[in-house]
Amino acid sequence: MAERRKHLNPIYQEILKQERLKNLARIATCIENSTVGIFETTIDDQIRKMSVSFCDLLGYDTDQLCQMSFQQICHPDDLAAYYFLKERLLSEEIEQCYLNVRYLREDGQFVQILQSTCLNLDAHLEESDPVLAEEQKELHFIHRFEDITDWEQSAKNQKDLENKTSYLFENNPNPMWIYDLETLSFLAVNQAAINHYGYSESEFLSMTIQDIRPPEDIPKLIESIAKVSNGFSLPEVWKHYKKNGTMLLAEVSAHTLVYNDRRCELILINDVTQKMQAEEALKRAEAKYRSIFENAGEGIFQTSLEGKFLIANPMLAKIYGYDSCNDLINSVTDIQNQLYVHPHIRSELIHLLKIHGDVKLFESQAYRKDGSIIWTSENVHAVYDIAGNLLYFEGTVEDITEGKVAKAKIEHLAFHDSLTNLPNRLLFRDRLMEALSRAEQKLQIYTNQQQLGEIKSIPPFLAVFFLDLDRFKLVNDTMGHATGDRLLVEVAKRLSDCMIENTFLARMGGDEFMIFIPDLQTVESVQQFAQLILQTFESPFMLDDKPIHISTSIGVSLYPIDGMDEESLMKNADTAMFRAKECGRNHYQIYNHAIGAKVKEYVAIENGIRQALDLNQFQVYYQPQLNLVTGKIDCMEVLARWLHPELGWVPPSQFIPAAEEHGLIVRLGEWVLRNSCQQVHDWQQQGLPKVRIAVNFSAQQFQQANLCDRILQILAETELEPQYLEIEITESLVMQDKETTVTMLKRLQSLGMTISIDDFGTGYSSLSYLRILPASKVKIDASFIRDTPQSSEDSAITAAIIAMAHSLHLKAIAEGVEHQEQLDFLRSHHCDAIQGYFFSRPVPADQVVLLLQAQGQD
Repeated sequence: MAERRKHLNPIYQEILKQERLKNLARIATCIENSTVGIFETTIDDQIRKMSVSFCDLLGYDTDQLCQMSFQQICHPDDLAAYYFLKERLLSEEIEQCYLNVRYLREDGQFVQILQSTCLNLDAHLEESDPVLAEEQKELHFIHRFEDITDWEQSAKNQKDLENKTSYLFENNPNPMWIYDLETLSFLAVNQAAINHYGYSESEFLSMTIQDIRPPEDIPKLIESIAKVSNGFSLPEVWKHYKKNGTMLLAEVSAHTLVYNDRRCELILINDVTQKMQAEEALKRAEAKYRSIFENAGEGIFQTSLEGKFLIANPMLAKIYGYDSCNDLINSVTDIQNQLYVHPHIRSELIHLLKIHGDVKLFESQAYRKDGSIIWTSENVHAVYDIAGNLLYFEGTVEDITEGKVAKAKIEHLAFHDSLTNLPNRLLFRDRLMEALSRAEQKLQIYTNQQQLGEIKSIPPFLAVFFLDLDRFKLVNDTMGHATGDRLLVEVAKRLSDCMIENTFLARMGGDEFMIFIPDLQTVESVQQFAQLILQTFESPFMLDDKPIHISTSIGVSLYPIDGMDEESLMKNADTAMFRAKECGRNHYQIYNHAIGAKVKEYVAIENGIRQALDLNQFQVYYQPQLNLVTGKIDCMEVLARWLHPELGWVPPSQFIPAAEEHGLIVRLGEWVLRNSCQQVHDWQQQGLPKVRIAVNFSAQQFQQANLCDRILQILAETELEPQYLEIEITESLVMQDKETTVTMLKRLQSLGMTISIDDFGTGYSSLSYLRILPASKVKIDASFIRDTPQSSEDSAITAAIIAMAHSLHLKAIAEGVEHQEQLDFLRSHHCDAIQGYFFSRPVPADQVVLLLQAQGQD
């Protein structure tokens, strides 16, 4: 109460103070000329201060009474009522209470006492130091008493008693009334009841107690009244209605008495509506907490300092795999060693809790009841008492195993190739950097010991291998990407099987793999490992019971001679790999600076092809074919030439493979076809002799399903008739997809175009496939003409090819004719035409005009 009042305006506080003094004055006047006294007790009922009259009344001196408690001087039968009213004073439901009690004197006699009790604070400091007074105030009870033992013996005393009782009734702060037990009518009400219920006194006296009760309570009320006995009855809670219809919960205390010659009950009302609502809210909150505790999606716990569960909810038991909370609590008596996979982790958690008080998202591995291991995340709080003593730990546990597994999978995917499950480029670079750090330390030790200054004289400490599968694109183009992927998986398995200790293998993307070997001692060990890898590719890869032969080219760079960091080593290994491919594939090459210069040129060519196509830097040259029967030019082979702005003339043997390797050959081939067709049409428009052009087609062009339509479209756009276009193909092109290629060639032939087989004799040269091809002529490869007629073997082959072609009704043309002896031999064996430097080199379009003009003048 004092705590509540200290926040009031000082003016109101003074008013309340004066009102209390007035009330005390009234009580003093009422009990004037009576045996009146006062004493104080502490909260735990120890007597501490008293008036002289209190000592006289009980027959004890002050020191004796200060050693006694209220229970020792109060009749046992009166203690229950006192305790009830004391509790209400402490809860601030009432400010003062009145009761009749019996005190026990020192001589063993009882005296009848009218007692008034209120709760108060020590206030002797208020005047001198209000702030300090507020800090040092102590709760205690003040009891004022009056001995009424002999009052009933005289009318005057009886009248005084009635006056005093009336005064106490009227001024009680709680609602009080008296009702007739027979008629249930109100006979008297105090001002507090009038104020609280809203009825006037006259309205009350015209009503019965049934009028303030809900109808459903009336039967219970009648039954309760029928059981009323004499004396004090224990409090009960009833529903009452105020005049405005508001319902309240009233705690009713009753005492039977005779009033105006009627048997009545004196009622004391304590409005406990808010109290019971608060209790109900607390019950709901507790039920809600219990529901949350029981049904929470997280494990909730309290543990002792020694590592034993004090409480646990069902989810916690489920997380750890136990049948119930009790099963968990009874089974796990040593959390650190029974639950934690790594017991020291629990010690770390306790250490953090003692320092910070709270620990969030503490992850660890734990055992379930069946022995399986899970990942958990804990939020834990250390609980202390007021004195700062650590009592226990409480918190929540969540099973994060699924998330951990998912995170591990994500991390694995981030650093591993999804197809082969090998480490990817990112992880390779990371591990290579770590290996280089260790190699650098070894290099430092070595150089200090040997006192060497030149890196060239230092043995390798680490090697980086760059592998690229040979002609893998051909597998994708001819057999499909699904087959290509399966081949990559098998390659990865085979490479993994041949790894030696400490090697690290990764797929860098596409058909490229990288390996590094730490802790090397000699170059010979690098060469041996490279040979081992090449040997693993000697046996075919079996896919769907079909053998696929594929090889790899390997480039190697060494630390420290070829680079001191991962970037340089990877780049130089890549460079060496290009050189290995140039050397014929299925080969390994260790990097040196000469290789680097060569590969730079190759890369410049590769990167320049796209720009050359965009800027129209390619040129078309023509090499005439001389008909040996007519002595005239009847066809010209179309050849692409490239004048690089920096490298000068780049031979076809360099840029054609690069275009094929990087998928640019189709675009280049179409550019050559369009320009040459347009050129032939222009010559015809100029009135020059009409000749055919022979255009080479690659395997990649024949992989286009719309190739025939594209050729026809170009012929239409350039207005060139189909009979002036000759399609040159190689034997190997036909064998890649014989059925599709033959079908397309037959369609082109049916449209009027001529089909010729280039480089005849160097491929399969099978009469079975030659018989079904819609070809018109074969071109004898220059390799057979070069040593003819000096070489009897080449001469025999050349003669046989001519004879075979004629037997199949095909024309034969010889390539690479450079000498008169070669021409004479070919004439003698009835070769149909020749092509070579003996007659004409490849020439640009303006020189072709001169040749055709000269031919027209003959």
